[in-house]
Amino acid sequence: MLERNQFPLRPVVPGFAVAWVVIISGASVALSLLFACVTPFVALAAVSAVILPRPIAVTAVLLAWLANQMVGYLVLGYPETWDSYAWGLAIGIAAFASLAAALGVLRLAADLTVTMAGAFMAGFVAYEGVLFAATAMLPSGEGAFSASVVANVLLINSIAAIGLICLHAGAAGGRALVARPPGPALS
Repeated sequence: MLERNQFPLRPVVPGFAVAWVVIISGASVALSLLFACVTPFVALAAVSAVILPRPIAVTAVLLAWLANQMVGYLVLGYPETWDSYAWGLAIGIAAFASLAAALGVLRLAADLTVTMAGAFMAGFVAYEGVLFAATAMLPSGEGAFSASVVANVLLINSIAAIGLICLHAGAAGGRALVARPPGPALS
């Protein structure tokens, strides 16, 4: 199990934080292609919040959202209409709301597992809340927030979060990319 002092991730290898941003952005592209309209921004935001310094987590979420939009419009052929652009913006706002909620959980002193679970749950509620609020102004289908759709979004985000955590745990387990815990103070 990872120790709390390994989070936020302190890079040993120069540029690893940048590499993590590239991993998050790459995951966003791959997951956008795989799931189209259900890119797991909650997972990307929650994991970034827990393992990256705040400014780099913001950069990771921004690049993930930009990559998602590029894939959507350039590869998947999203319609170029005002409501499509507005939904893209709403998704970006929701992704940042998810990150903000996840970062807020980090203030609580808790076990690493509880912190990660809390960051994920807070991020999910914030993300879905922003998107639900957007339906007051933007057109959406009647079933967009049905229990089965929300459960599917939760499942995809959960699987993505587990994958990202495993990726980080593998790197941390090898101690190749995570700073060593501080040694005992000399007396």
